[in-house]
Amino acid sequence: MRLEALRGPAGEVLDFQWSSLNAAAEHFVHDWGVPACVSRWVQQGVRGVELEACVRVWATGVPLSATLRLSRDGLEACFQVVGVKESEGLALWLLEPSPEDAAGLRDTLEREREARRRAEGALEGARDLQAREELLRLALSKARMVVWEWTEARRAVTWSPDAEAFFGQAPASLGTSLPAFLSCVVVEDRSKVARGIEQALAVDGAYALKFRCRHLDGTTHWYEAVGQSFHEGERPHRMVGVVADCTEREQAEATLREAEERYRLAARATHDVLWDCDLATGRVRWDAGQEELFGYGRDASDHDLGWWTQRLHPDERESVSASLRDFTASTRAAWQAEYRFLRNDGSWAHVLDRGVLSRDAAGRPVRMIGSMMDITERKRALERLAEEAEFRERFIGILGHDLRNPLNAITLSARALRRRAAISSTQQQMAQRIEASAERMGTMISDILDLTRARLSGGIPLQVAPANLSTVCQQVVEELSAVHPDRYIAFDVDGRCDGLWDADRLAQVLSNLVGNALEHGAQDAPVLLRCLDYETRQVVEVTNPGAPIPAPQLATLFDPFRQAGAAREKGRRRGGLGLGLFIVREIVHAHGGSVDVRSSELDGTTFTVTLPRDARRAPR
Repeated sequence: MRLEALRGPAGEVLDFQWSSLNAAAEHFVHDWGVPACVSRWVQQGVRGVELEACVRVWATGVPLSATLRLSRDGLEACFQVVGVKESEGLALWLLEPSPEDAAGLRDTLEREREARRRAEGALEGARDLQAREELLRLALSKARMVVWEWTEARRAVTWSPDAEAFFGQAPASLGTSLPAFLSCVVVEDRSKVARGIEQALAVDGAYALKFRCRHLDGTTHWYEAVGQSFHEGERPHRMVGVVADCTEREQAEATLREAEERYRLAARATHDVLWDCDLATGRVRWDAGQEELFGYGRDASDHDLGWWTQRLHPDERESVSASLRDFTASTRAAWQAEYRFLRNDGSWAHVLDRGVLSRDAAGRPVRMIGSMMDITERKRALERLAEEAEFRERFIGILGHDLRNPLNAITLSARALRRRAAISSTQQQMAQRIEASAERMGTMISDILDLTRARLSGGIPLQVAPANLSTVCQQVVEELSAVHPDRYIAFDVDGRCDGLWDADRLAQVLSNLVGNALEHGAQDAPVLLRCLDYETRQVVEVTNPGAPIPAPQLATLFDPFRQAGAAREKGRRRGGLGLGLFIVREIVHAHGGSVDVRSSELDGTTFTVTLPRDARRAPR
């Protein structure tokens, strides 16, 4: 008797009804009036096989063995029932209740059950193997790998799927032999690959080799093969391996090697010692350059921070160590310090030490990398230059001061000669020329002394007092007009002109600027001097038409020993030492002000001096 499962909307089993009967079962059902559905058997006097038992057999696959009792019209019968699960239902056998037959039937059913279990296990294993193969294929594809195998029995190489695409070759081009595979390997690496495979076949164990392949698109890729060979006795019988595309890794390593080589060469060229500090352990590693730079042996290439600290100069040890501690505790990106470091021979090296921090994901400093540059020779050169410059300026200052006495004697003698009535007009002109030349020399000496004061004393000294700039300007205009009677100086005042300044020094500034304008400006055009009031600031402008100052000269115009202006007209001579504009700038800066220049063909040249009202507040 075959029973078909009746399912509900959700697929659950609600009942079983017979779907097919053999001849004996037909007589059984007809004679005893057995209903088609199992759920109605109890109502019709069929007991011993309930619906729940049938559902349990179908759900678990455990065979049913029970006694079926029937009663109808006063008659009773008893049968031995055996039920097993089928694909869509159950199969029931009704037997006469013989103990021997029942035991044999149970054995038969148990053997069938075991066979079914083994078949289902094999099917599940096949499905699991198929899933594992698919997972391996996906893993190899994502990891850019292929697997290969060689066996002595087949004498051929078997590749995993998509191997041709992996090596950038045409489909089915790899073949199953070593020569077919070597055809895609670059010529320079073929002998190395062939030799590596021969060595792997000769020795039982692991192997590894690296090679390059040329793809059809012309690119070259790096590959790394690793695997295992297996031997039976002295003969290889199997070889398996995996090949990975390591192109990106090789390129990254090549780039890193190039960068390291450049860094080493740069360090050698700049006489730097590269260092790497592990902040967690305090260990510091130096590169080999320290042996040449500081003279320590190779043992000193790996040391702790305490070793480095002990070799700092005592005068700088605390400050340098503190600056390093402060830096590692801060958020700054770079650290720098200059200090003296003890060489192995006992001498001191001046070094410029620089470093950067590396932080972990939480922002904590874990590593510091930097370089130490030996700047001893540079420091010595700068010290020598400073000493020489100071000596020159002191010498010039002393020379300028000592020249004043004979120069004063020349000036007084020339004036005395001019006052004598007995000399001729020619002698008068000669005495006047001597006096003018002495005055020009006196101006040069004053400029030299001002240069010395500016360089050695930190600026030109001032005698600040209440002053009126309009009065100072008028005085300068009158003096220069007397010297240049054929030139016109236009003077204009706008607003107040009083302040706290050094009037004599400002007269020196204006005399320089207006004198330059008269000398270098157009000879047929006036020079304009303007005094402007800007509340807390006083502005003075000196403008002259004429050829502009060449642009390259503007950047260095206020440097000492520079000549202002454009090329002179033929027959006009330069005068002075080129200190005038330098002294102008120093005097203005001493007042806390600024001086600027602009020059063009259209507007001529204008020097602008800006002064605060109170020079006492100027920084010294």
